[in-house]
Amino acid sequence: MLANTLKFLRERSGRLRDLAGFAFFAFAALVSIAAAWDHPSILAWLYASHNFMLAFFYARRQPAKRYDRTGLWLGMIAAFLPTFSTSGSAPWYLLVPALAGYGLILWSLVTLGARFGIAPADRGLTCQGPYRILRHPMYLGELVFRVAMVFCSPNLLFAGLMALTLVVIQCWRILREEKMIDGYTCYTRVVPWRLVPGLW
Repeated sequence: MLANTLKFLRERSGRLRDLAGFAFFAFAALVSIAAAWDHPSILAWLYASHNFMLAFFYARRQPAKRYDRTGLWLGMIAAFLPTFSTSGSAPWYLLVPALAGYGLILWSLVTLGARFGIAPADRGLTCQGPYRILRHPMYLGELVFRVAMVFCSPNLLFAGLMALTLVVIQCWRILREEKMIDGYTCYTRVVPWRLVPGLW
């Protein structure tokens, strides 16, 4: 009886988290649409569509075996930070890496499917697609895309601080996530690099 009650509460809690995540990214999408409307650019509209995509994936993901609340907050902060950069049109030297980062995000999202999550959680190990090359290709794509976005800001000091914050958050999320997933030690032997081949 107690085991069934605990299972029901865990499932209910997971559904509430999924609903909250969906609401957050739907809200972030609306805010980013307003920002893109005021300062139209390719990156601003891609950012808005990305938030809608995240809301969609949140609505259809599978339950986690384990879950990290601190990692959830880190992911939400990283997702929302570029909204505060008043970006205009991106010069080509920012647009090219941003589009490459966005392509990596899409490839990672499609590969993850229902395993997608913002918080570090164990929804099973993925070893397909870009995950054969890097252990965290989604985080790399997000980092490149969001850093390019914040550097569209006319204030370089602000952009540099935002970029540094994004790097710290992504690295922190990675370290937390790697402690949670079953079978991760074996995976590290097959795919040695976390974020940047030859570096880390």
